[in-house]
Amino acid sequence: MMRLIKLQILFNLILVSKYFVFAGRTDWSVEKSASFWNEQARLSIEELLQRRDNTRLAKNVILFLGDGMGLSTITAGRIRKGQIQGQLGEDFVTEMEQFQHLGLAKTYNIDAQTPDSAGTATAYLCGVKAQSGTIGVDGRTTRGDCGSSIGANVSSILDWAQQAGKKVGIITTTRVTHATPSAAYAHSADRDWESYDSKYFGANETKQGCVDIAYQLVSRKPAIDLIFGGGRRSFFPNTVNDVEHPNKTGYRRDNRSLIDEFWKGQYIWNRNQMKQVILGSPTPLLGLFEYNHMLYETDRKKTNNDDPPLSELTKFAIEHFLAMSKDGFFLLIEGGKIDHGHHMTSARYALDEYVELDNAIGQAKRTLKEKGVLDDTLMVVTADHSHVFTFGGYSWRGSNILGFASSNSLNVSEIDHLPLTIINYGNGPNFPAPRNATYLSSLDTNSSAYLSPAAVPLEDETHGGEDVPVFAQGPWSHLFIGTMEQHTIAHKMAYAACWGAYTNRTGCPTSARTVTPIAKVTQRSKTNTASSSNSISSVSLITFYFVCLFHH
Repeated sequence: MMRLIKLQILFNLILVSKYFVFAGRTDWSVEKSASFWNEQARLSIEELLQRRDNTRLAKNVILFLGDGMGLSTITAGRIRKGQIQGQLGEDFVTEMEQFQHLGLAKTYNIDAQTPDSAGTATAYLCGVKAQSGTIGVDGRTTRGDCGSSIGANVSSILDWAQQAGKKVGIITTTRVTHATPSAAYAHSADRDWESYDSKYFGANETKQGCVDIAYQLVSRKPAIDLIFGGGRRSFFPNTVNDVEHPNKTGYRRDNRSLIDEFWKGQYIWNRNQMKQVILGSPTPLLGLFEYNHMLYETDRKKTNNDDPPLSELTKFAIEHFLAMSKDGFFLLIEGGKIDHGHHMTSARYALDEYVELDNAIGQAKRTLKEKGVLDDTLMVVTADHSHVFTFGGYSWRGSNILGFASSNSLNVSEIDHLPLTIINYGNGPNFPAPRNATYLSSLDTNSSAYLSPAAVPLEDETHGGEDVPVFAQGPWSHLFIGTMEQHTIAHKMAYAACWGAYTNRTGCPTSARTVTPIAKVTQRSKTNTASSSNSISSVSLITFYFVCLFHH
């Protein structure tokens, strides 16, 4: 039987490899033949017919989050990655696009048609939709109102994994106290309450019983096993100079040095220190590699900055956890600066960040395969929201995605008789974009300093409100198909791994029902608040189970 299964897997791999022969082209002459397309379609169908649902226990779960990574970013990012490798780009196949299952997630917050990253992070990490700007609390909490958050805490999939005895980690290219990572461990009425800075958070909020996000991170018990990102400024007082940038000081106005006073694990701040960490050492590891956010990948390469890229951090974390324990892990890995590039309308920044996130996904797959645990790992790739980023015109095949549309009559405006840029934004700072031949000829659209044209003037470009893709591979990845509410992502991951409310579902091992209590220093709790955690009734569990059977 095992021999039969191995032969089937080998056959599937052969089909997939044959299919990829049709991708990554440097010219399109072969595409002129109808037989090319017919054979590509036949192989694609055969590959799909060979797929079987993987219903084993998800021992490990990795959630890759591309902040602001909407459909147009994924398509343009695919082209960008292919063109970096000398290909046409349009037919390139990215790492995330090789995942077996695909769905769409609705991103709205309960009070907002177009969402922010805090409310969405609460949805896909805590399994509960919330109001815009709030972190790890339910919909009763209004942004900036400390009192409304007391007793409204909801737990996250990181909590559920830790309760089940799994190792847990967070990797981000933003500050570790930023919206996406903080929803995994913190509870806050305002995403800007990252530090006791007396600007956004201070004595008034403390008196009402609220706690800043950085303090919640270092005081959590048990500690998160691995945290990598930027944001040293939130952990040190304003009387202390930064270790890397001595002209800058910490943000805290409470005279507390959180790392020194409260962090009970190992602390590192550079790549050399990371390389000296013994893989598998049980001590919790906090790595803050930048004063603020991590550098854009474009700038990191250009300046030869020694900060580790996202793909390197991903490899380290997986190897570290697998050396530490054979019982499984949960990892949240965020490419957070896709969003930042879009807010600037710097397509170069945004797309290069996308490419590095996709590199991290590929690195994860290779590392898991080398360690023999790829088939036991559920990997999910999604976004919190989109952006008003678009590309179009009628460019020739293989046109530089960052440049002007091809010089033919279809790509010259009949209004001012000047060429079109391929990439544009619905709103943003570059308005009105000058339209004269001298200006356009002076532009270096490949530069990160170049800002794409915007249709409506705004200081910062906004998020987009459309659905975002959800790619999934591994155990129970077939749950992530169709159009779904964003909050169900957390539940589906937990279901696959037998965590949280799903520890007792049919098919879960008895060992999955071990619960490790978690104590957190957060806001004061109201008494008799039944909704203080996102518990799920047995009726809901039964309903969810039958939905899964129906999908079978």
